Amino acid sequence: MKSNLRTVISALVLAGMILACGAQAPSTASPDVVSTAIAGTQQAQSLVQATVNSTALTSIPPTLATTPIPPATPTPGITVEYINLTEEELAALIDDAVAQAITATEQAATAVTYTTSDDAVTTEEVTYVYEYYYYADYYVEYAEELMAEYYTLYSDLATDMITELNAIEAEVAQLNDTLTSIDSSLQQINTSLQQGLAVAEESIAQLEAAAQQAQTKAQELQTQAQDMISVLQTEQQGRVDQLSQIQANNIPTDKISALKSSFEFVDFANTAMGDNKLSRDELTNLTQLGKNAQAGIQQFGGAGGGGLGAGRADIDLTQFSGKFDEITTQFARGQMPQARGNLTQFEGSLGTRPAGMPSRPRGG
Repeated sequence: MKSNLRTVISALVLAGMILACGAQAPSTASPDVVSTAIAGTQQAQSLVQATVNSTALTSIPPTLATTPIPPATPTPGITVEYINLTEEELAALIDDAVAQAITATEQAATAVTYTTSDDAVTTEEVTYVYEYYYYADYYVEYAEELMAEYYTLYSDLATDMITELNAIEAEVAQLNDTLTSIDSSLQQINTSLQQGLAVAEESIAQLEAAAQQAQTKAQELQTQAQDMISVLQTEQQGRVDQLSQIQANNIPTDKISALKSSFEFVDFANTAMGDNKLSRDELTNLTQLGKNAQAGIQQFGGAGGGGLGAGRADIDLTQFSGKFDEITTQFARGQMPQARGNLTQFEGSLGTRPAGMPSRPRGG
């Protein structure tokens, strides 16, 4: 059930981003657009798991009505494939899920403090606290799932961001441990209540201690995660800057070899992205191929000349010289969907492959 709900939330966020951008989405969503889309769906996302798990539970007692009431369950949306998101969009989902987990945990801790303030806990109060526990538990697990997706797609490309996420993941795991302690204490208290026994002071004290620890861990996670997006942006710019230092080292000697080198650039990119991810070495090699092809096109790719076959002598390849830097920059910034689309369009623009060149490799 949780997996389906996470898909729903991802779909709602993505749909919100598309609607916010109009019918024609830009090549990449800015952080502001992503954040706006997320903010617009938070109310629909809130306390989803609590709603699912508490349908058979009793109503919230009037004395507890001073704290937030669970909003409605969201409507299922389209299925979202993470490979269709940019690195920035996936990071924004992680950032939001972590923020939601922090808020939900703090709310759960507050609910515990409120219900134990009279040194007693009722069945209704256990039910009430569990609603917040389910909410927090859901977002902790969702954040962990999103980070795992990031590792799968970008572990070979990112370095600083992976280090940052490892630290965040460790804090999330500790937060999860405190939620487990709250759950254990609630179960112990609920067992006593179901048996008609008085709740032991020790059980209440354990619940309060778990809530206080959860509050502390939530604050520590907030501190750790606050720089995540800036770490990502800095690393992406670092990749672009590093690639800009690469110079051509094997320049084609005529127009046809310049065209062949362009197709080699395309083929290498398609092969490298066959597993839906790109390593730093692959990105570096792709950039080198692009610099070589670009230099050849700039020198020999103008209209006129020969060697391309009948009817193609006047093709001006120089119009494509900027595509190599454009595509490699998109890959460097983690804009994988845009880079793939740009690559396909570029390949089509190049026309028929020169004689003797192999067809496009499979898997791209």
